[in-house]
This record gives sequence, structure tokens and C-alpha cells, in this order.
Amino acid sequence: MTEYTFGSNFTTKIDFRQAKTPRTNNLTIVYLHGLYSDCWGRKPESIANWCMEHGFNFFRYELAGHGSDSSRYEEVDFNIWKEQLLEVLDKIVKTDVVLMGSSLGGWLSLIGALNRPEQVKGVIGLAAAPDFTLDLEKYIFTPEQTKTLYEEGRLEFPMKDFTYVFTKKMFETAKQNRLLDKTLEIKCPVHLIQGQKDANILPDKALKIAQCLTSDEVVIKLLKDGNHRLGTDTDIAEILNTLESLLSRILK
Repeated sequence: MTEYTFGSNFTTKIDFRQAKTPRTNNLTIVYLHGLYSDCWGRKPESIANWCMEHGFNFFRYELAGHGSDSSRYEEVDFNIWKEQLLEVLDKIVKTDVVLMGSSLGGWLSLIGALNRPEQVKGVIGLAAAPDFTLDLEKYIFTPEQTKTLYEEGRLEFPMKDFTYVFTKKMFETAKQNRLLDKTLEIKCPVHLIQGQKDANILPDKALKIAQCLTSDEVVIKLLKDGNHRLGTDTDIAEILNTLESLLSRILK
């Protein structure tokens, strides 16, 4: 891994592993992690190892305000994450890509497919969470919490074993990037994996995404015992099976 400074002036760690086989080195699997998560855990590492074993490029990077850049978390907004991904596609990876996004990364993956339709050949959403900020405002936050967020500019939101910090600018810029209120002109294959025991994202989120897509190939897999992390042996095996299936479809 190495450090890279993006056009937004955020510096995070990236990892670009390039295949040696001429048949597959013009396609890169790009992994995007979730909010308050990272790209170095067991799930992305398993994907990286699979890609190397099968001769595919693999790229992962820390979202601004995460990992090595976590001290700047409250400076980040959604548009910075979007610009970061587009810079990865335009200036670093450059090849055709399959975007694999977990939670927030799934939202960004769909945005990447919308903005770079010729380059993005497929999307795999892992508990993909487009418009989760809207869900929080509509169904989770109390009126007092919403007031705190917008009047004070930040909200500390305690969960069972973790406290999230949300910022006003994150929510305002996320509103500019909502997806599920429109038709999504994404024509590449999209495969969505969702755990039925996900306490963060309800299974019907995958159905809502599918309804918005114009793609003729949308696959939804519900894992009965899967939670939001999708990190068990069974979950990871299904993720890798999905990746293999999608790649065989693209390369046939």
C-alpha cells in the first residue's frame, strides 16, 4: 500500500495490485468500504486474494476521513467521496472496472456507474445503502436529533457499541446525490447481496435499488443469516461466487 493525495487535498492509503496475465489485466476490481469502516479487513482481503489467484487487477483505497485520515473525518462531505472515486477511475485505475461497494461504498458504486458508464462494466453491492441519510432522517432520528444536526452542524448518534458522528454538510451533500427517487440509467450487470439479519439496512432496500435500475441483468441474493458486515465464511464465499459469476458474464 502507499499514500496518495487526492485533488480534494485529502491523503489516504491506497493499494493497487496488478495482474500479470494479458487476458485480465485490462479489468480492475475496485473495492469501496463503508462508513466508519476500512478497506483492510477480512472481507476485502479475501476479495484481493481471489483477484490475485485468478489474474485480475484489484484496487482499494481509504475514503477521505477514514483510516489513516480519520482525524479529518468531520471535514469530509459526500461530494468529496464522489470526487475521490471519480479520480480513482480517471487518473489511477484507468482500465475497465467492476465496482464492489459495501454499505456507503455500494451507494458510491452506483454513482460511479452512472457517471462512468463506459468504464464501469459491473456493480456488486454488499448491503448497499444508497440514500441511507434520508432513511436516518425519516425513520431513525428523533425531531430533537434532526434539530441538533442542522442547527449545531453535527450529531453524535450512539448505537449499541459505537457512537457515530454525522455532520450537516455530509447530509446536505448526500441529499444532492440521492438515487432512489429516480430512474437510474445503469445498463451494466448489477448484483446485490443483502443479509436478512442486517440491523442497519432492511432487505427491501435491494428491491428498491433493483426497481430503479434500467439494467436487464439485476440479481438479488438474500443471505438468511447474513448481517450488515457480510463477513462470515459463508458470506465471503457467496461474495466470491458472485464476483466469479459476474466476471464470467462480462468476459464471455
